[in-house]
Amino acid sequence: MDYSKMKVLLTDGGARQTLTILHGLKKIGCHVTVICKDKWTVGYASKLPDKKIVDPRAVPAHEDFVPFLLETVQKENIDVLLPIAEMTTDAVTSHEEEFKKYVKLACAPRAAYEQAFDKQSTFETALDIGIPCPYTRRAGQDVEEYLQKATFPLIIKPRHGLGSIGFHKFETEQEFRKRLKDPDFDIDDYVLQEFVEFDKRIGTYAFVDQKNQICMSMAQDVLRWFPLDAGTAVLVRSVDAPEAIHYSCRLLQAMNWRGFANVGFMIDRHTGQPKLLEINGRITANVKLSYVCGFNLARQLVELACDEKVTRYADNKHFGVMVRHMQGDIPWFLKSRDRFRTKPSWFSWKNTKDLVYWKGDFKPWLVYTFAKVFGYKDAMEKRKHQ
Repeated sequence: MDYSKMKVLLTDGGARQTLTILHGLKKIGCHVTVICKDKWTVGYASKLPDKKIVDPRAVPAHEDFVPFLLETVQKENIDVLLPIAEMTTDAVTSHEEEFKKYVKLACAPRAAYEQAFDKQSTFETALDIGIPCPYTRRAGQDVEEYLQKATFPLIIKPRHGLGSIGFHKFETEQEFRKRLKDPDFDIDDYVLQEFVEFDKRIGTYAFVDQKNQICMSMAQDVLRWFPLDAGTAVLVRSVDAPEAIHYSCRLLQAMNWRGFANVGFMIDRHTGQPKLLEINGRITANVKLSYVCGFNLARQLVELACDEKVTRYADNKHFGVMVRHMQGDIPWFLKSRDRFRTKPSWFSWKNTKDLVYWKGDFKPWLVYTFAKVFGYKDAMEKRKHQ
C-alpha cells in the first residue's frame, strides 16, 4: 500500500492520544488532517499535521458535529476517517452507514462498540465465557437476590460512562439501601459489583483483524492513578502478563471486535487472579506505551479500514518501559500519602517517557500543561465519586 497517497482525517485535536496516532501516521507517510475546536489544542500546536482545521463544531458535544464531519471528509477528499476519543467514536459509529458512503472508517463496527460502551453488556459476555469478574449483578437480576450472596463493600459505576465519573463505593448495606430509596436513582443504569481489593491494575492492548485474528497484544501495569480511589492511570509500565492477555483476547474475539481495544483487569489482592475491570473501545491516553514498545497501531488501523492484510507484530518483549502523565502525576504526589514510598520513585525518570512530550515537537506539551492547570478544578468536579 502506498501510504503517501493516503489522506487521513484525525478527530479530537485536543486529546493527548491523538499525538501518538499522529506520529504513527506520519511515520508511514500518510497525509494527515487534524480537526480542532480551537488553537489551544495539542493537535493544532503540533508541527506534524499536513493540515489543521479549526472549527467549534469539531467536538462531539456540538449539535452539528456529525454534519461537520461529513462535510469535511467530502470537501477534503479524505480516504480514512480515524476517530480518537470515546464520544467521537460513538458519534461516528452511530452514523457509520452514512459515513461509509464517502470514507473508510478506522474503528470497530457499531455493534461491537455498543457492547463495549455498555459495561453491563461487556460483563454479561465475559461471565458467559468464563472470564474472571468481580461478583456482578446480572442484567434483570432481582437486587434482593443479588444481595443475598454479595459481600460488602459494593461499588456502582454507570453502564455508560467515561473513566471514574459516576463511580461510588458503598461500605455498608445500610448505605446502599439509602441510595436505593433515592427517587432519582435507578440501579439499572449502573453496574453493581463487589469491590475488589487490589494493589495492581493490568491493562492489555490488543488488535483484532477482519478475520478475528489477534495481530498484536501487550500488557501494562498501572503503577499510579489519580484520583486516588479509582482514577485514571498516570504511570504505566509494560509487563509480561500472559494470563490477562489471554483473557482479553478471548473476550474481544467473543465480541467480534475489530481493531484496537484496551481491556483492563484488577489483580485480586487475596487470590492473585486478574478480574475484568472494563473494555475501552476508544484509543486510550496511554497508547503511547505501545508505540514506545514498537507497535504502530495507526498503521494497523489504516490497513484494517482499507481491508488490507493487517501487520502482525511478535509478542512484546520490551518489559519495564514506562510512560508517565506528568500533569496527572503531580496532583497524585500532592494528594498521596505514599508520595515518598512509591516504587519506582516519583523523582525517577529511568526507562520513562512523558505521555505528552515528543522530541522535536515540544509545543503541544506546553499547550496541554497550560490547559490542565487552568482546567484542574472543573476536571475534579466531574470526577467526584458521589
